[in-house]
Amino acid sequence: MNKIIIAISTLVLFASCNNKKEKTVDYAVIQGVVSNAKSKELTLYKSYQSLKKIKIKNDGSFVDTLRLEKGGYTFGSKANITPVYLFPGANLMINFDESTDKKNISVAGNGALESNFLALKSEGRRNFYGEEGEKFYALKEEDYKSKLINYKEDLINKLNSNTEYPKDFVTLEKRDLNFYYIEMLLKHQEMHRYFGKDSTYTVSKEFLKDTENVSYELEQDYKYSHTYQGLVRQHYQNIAKKAELEQGIAYDIAYINALGTNKNDFIRNSLLIDAASGVITYVNDIETYYNSFMKFSTNEEDKKVITNLYNQLQLTAPGKVSPLFVDYENHKGGTTSLEDFKGKYVYIDVWATWCGPCLYEVPYLQEVEKQYHDKNIVFVSISVDANRDYNKWKQMVTDKKMGGVQLYADKSFDSDFAKDYIIKAIPKFILIDPDGKIVKSNAPRPSDKKLINLLEELGV
Repeated sequence: MNKIIIAISTLVLFASCNNKKEKTVDYAVIQGVVSNAKSKELTLYKSYQSLKKIKIKNDGSFVDTLRLEKGGYTFGSKANITPVYLFPGANLMINFDESTDKKNISVAGNGALESNFLALKSEGRRNFYGEEGEKFYALKEEDYKSKLINYKEDLINKLNSNTEYPKDFVTLEKRDLNFYYIEMLLKHQEMHRYFGKDSTYTVSKEFLKDTENVSYELEQDYKYSHTYQGLVRQHYQNIAKKAELEQGIAYDIAYINALGTNKNDFIRNSLLIDAASGVITYVNDIETYYNSFMKFSTNEEDKKVITNLYNQLQLTAPGKVSPLFVDYENHKGGTTSLEDFKGKYVYIDVWATWCGPCLYEVPYLQEVEKQYHDKNIVFVSISVDANRDYNKWKQMVTDKKMGGVQLYADKSFDSDFAKDYIIKAIPKFILIDPDGKIVKSNAPRPSDKKLINLLEELGV
C-alpha cells in the first residue's frame, strides 16, 4: 500500500514539476529551405503590406520566430509567394524551389492544414483574373453568379468535410468566402460594362439581393478578412461620392464624415487613421478635415499623430514663407536653389520616373509651360528618385524633352524640402509667389483647369 502511495506521490510531483516548466507559447515559427535560391530574403505580408524580411542563409535555409495576430498572411519572394496561417504555436516548414519561374512550394507542420486551404482558396480566385477573368466578367449575371456560387460552395464543402480544421478557422473562412461573393456581385455591373463592351448593362435587383443587409461593424471579421475590410471601405466611399455629387461636399471631408457613422470603435478608428495619415497633407480645407477627424476618432494615439501632422502643415499654409531647397543638381548643369527665382511665381512639380500619375501630368505641364513661357512664372520639376534611378532620371528628362527647370533632390523623400512640405505621395504641386511665400502647398495639377483659373486670378 505504501509503495502505491509513494508511486502516486512521485507521479503527482513529476507532473507538477512538468507543469511549472511548461510555458505558454506566444509565437509562431516559420522555417524551411530555398532550393536554387535566387533571392537573398523572403518577405512576410499582411493585406499586401510588408511586415518583415527574413534572410536566407548561404545554405538556403531560413528560420524566424514571429509574434503576430492569428490569421492569414502571405510569404515568399517573386513568383514563389504562398498564403500562410499563423497563430501562437504554429510551426511551419516551407520549402521553395526557385529554379523555375513557376510556383514550386510545399508547406508542412502545425498550421499547414489551414495554410494549404488558404492556398487552395487563392488558387481558385485566379480564374477571376487575367484572360480567364476577362471572359468571366463578360458573362451575363446568371452565369456569372453561378460560377461564384460554385467556387464558394466547393470550398465550404472542403471545410465541412475535414473535422481537423479548427472551429474558429472554419467559421471565419466561411464568412470570408461569403464576403468575397458579395464583393464580386457588387462589382459585376461595372466590370461587365467594360469587358462585355456594353455601357448600358444593368444588373437586376434580384441579382443584388444577397448584398443587402450587410453589417459594416463586425470587428472580428474586419480584423480577419481583407475582403471584408475592402467591402467596408467601399461602402463608405460610395456614401462619400453620393454626398459629393448631391450636396457638393468635398470628397475627402465627405469620406471622413461617412466613416464617423460607424459605431464600432476599432473599425471606425482604423479607417479614420488610414485615411487621414496620408490625405490630410493634400486636402484644401484642412481645418474642417482636422476637426472632423478629432470629432470622430476615440483613439488618443491616433489623435496625437494627426495633430502633429496638422501642426506641421500650418507651417506651409498660404501666406507662409516657403521652405527652401538649396543647390539641387540642375539637369542642364550646375546647381539651382529656390531663392534663384525670387521675383517670379514658382510652380513646383515633385515627381519621380517610377510614378505613373506623375508621368501622366508631363504633357499637360508642357502645354501650360508653352502657354506661360513669356509670363512672370517659372516651372520647376524636382525629381525624388532614389540614387539607383539617377541615370534613369537623366535619360527620361532628355527622352521626353521635359521643359522648365529640371532638378534632382539631394536625398529623395528624405530631403529637407520634402520633409518640410510633408510629402508622403507624389505627384505634388506647389505654387509660390514672387516674395517666396506659399500660394498653395497643394496647387492644382497641370491637367486640372483650376490651375489656369488660379494663375489668371493671380494675374500671372
